Amino acid sequence: MRAFIISGLVLLSLGTFSQKKKANSDFTPIDVTELSPGEKLKAETIIIDAERELILENYFKALELFKGALEITPNDAVVNFKIAEILTKNGDNSGALLYATKALELDDSNKYYLLLAAEIHKSLSNYKEATIIYQKMIDTIDGTEEYLFDLAILYQFQGEDEKALETYSRAEEVFGANEIVLREKQKIYLKNKDYEGLMKEWDKLIADHPGEDSYTVELAQFLIAHNMIDEAKERLEKLKNNQQRDLLMSQIMLTEGNVGKALELAESTIKSPEIDSPSKLQILNSLLQNALSTEDFEKVMQLAESLASQYPDTYEVQAYTGDVMFQLENQERARYYYLRAVEISPANYNTWQNILRIEANLNQYDSVIIHAERALEYFPNQAPLYYFCGTGYLIKKQNKKAVQVLEQGKRYATNNQLKTIMYGQIGDAYNSMKQYDKSYAAYEDALEADPTNDHVLNNYSYFLSLRSEKMDKALAMSSKLVELHPDNPTYLDTHGWVLYTLEKYEEALVYLRKAANLQDDGTVIEHYGDVLYKLGKVEEAVEQWKRASLLNDASELINQKIELKKLLE
Repeated sequence: MRAFIISGLVLLSLGTFSQKKKANSDFTPIDVTELSPGEKLKAETIIIDAERELILENYFKALELFKGALEITPNDAVVNFKIAEILTKNGDNSGALLYATKALELDDSNKYYLLLAAEIHKSLSNYKEATIIYQKMIDTIDGTEEYLFDLAILYQFQGEDEKALETYSRAEEVFGANEIVLREKQKIYLKNKDYEGLMKEWDKLIADHPGEDSYTVELAQFLIAHNMIDEAKERLEKLKNNQQRDLLMSQIMLTEGNVGKALELAESTIKSPEIDSPSKLQILNSLLQNALSTEDFEKVMQLAESLASQYPDTYEVQAYTGDVMFQLENQERARYYYLRAVEISPANYNTWQNILRIEANLNQYDSVIIHAERALEYFPNQAPLYYFCGTGYLIKKQNKKAVQVLEQGKRYATNNQLKTIMYGQIGDAYNSMKQYDKSYAAYEDALEADPTNDHVLNNYSYFLSLRSEKMDKALAMSSKLVELHPDNPTYLDTHGWVLYTLEKYEEALVYLRKAANLQDDGTVIEHYGDVLYKLGKVEEAVEQWKRASLLNDASELINQKIELKKLLE
């Protein structure tokens, strides 16, 4: 039965060819004027075989057979069409165009020929040619109005906005207003800043969906964003959802500078279950950016915490509430909400970083270690997490563990600044373990990455001076340090102590006096007293030692120094 049907199609195809040839007196066949019965049978057989291979998706074989048939019937529209179709499946659109065009020349009233030719032209970016074909098809073939949308898009591609709008209007006359058409028209109106046209089309969509508030809300949001406040208020009066209206009116109040009224309107909407959480977050963020007084900020914090209570299992809400608290300098509450956020969704790197920064600022290094190690379970290639974890161990004087973590983490450091810091901390840890050669090697690696890193220049030069080792190097590093940071008391003290160790007491006095006057630190002031003693100013030295004894960080010998009025080293 299938063979009979195909045979019938072939005969129809051949008959069509014969009729076309007679009708078109200008057309001259390539090599024959009429097929003999034998040629017709041969062509029919080849085409049946080609159709079979096509059904079996043996495209190469089908193409070969159809081309064989084309040698017998070069002016057969169906065969040309089939060849073009197979070539497009194979990605050869340029080759397909020749056959699709030939098919159209032979029969320009076939919808499928027209569509294939148009699609091929589109694929080759021949938008003008594709437009002509679509326009001809829609104008001449009944039931092809659905392709008005394709035609309108083609006009858009070519920048012919007026024709695109006209075509969309034709489509609406057939199919009615719909959201797809609106969205495409929006692009055109926005591109041309034709807000009046945009509102007109949007209002039509709203009128066609009288029970749907979402279109009104979207239009109002657009109008507010473009500072068309009166137009936005007019649309909001039509909203049936009072909570949604209050939410948008809150935004309008912010644009008009009435933060108090905006907060008042937002309070009820943020508590409403009718409003989705993203909309609430949006208005809350606007309120935060526009808050002016302490009372405003307090109210924003309350609203944020209210929102977090409503959505205890929503990561975005918990994390944003943490952001609000952090911006308003409530670090403990920020940490609380960030921790809730990562309990919900732990694979959020930035939130882990926020937690670790806060805990480091609050000197909560036990927590830093715990949370850095947990974050590393999700982000094992992030060097900053190793930095936080290693720093925690270093502060807690677990130096061996600090070295292990930092050595592992520095392999993932992608910038010299972080790499320098990590090498510097490795150097600090080895120094605390009295493994001085390893400490110096780490400091050298750090300075190779960043020769001006102040932390490394300070610690390296100071530790060398304490052991009176490599004093020329220590002096060079401390000199560079105070040149870069001339008013930092810690660095002034380091340079002064290097000079002191080199017995350059007059030079040391200048830097140690300045450091002692800039900072009330026991070690710094005790050093000042020591250099005074070396210069024979015993009473002044004792005065500074007494001052140092009242502060933290003075040495264990400070009271003996005061009692004996003598330098003890």
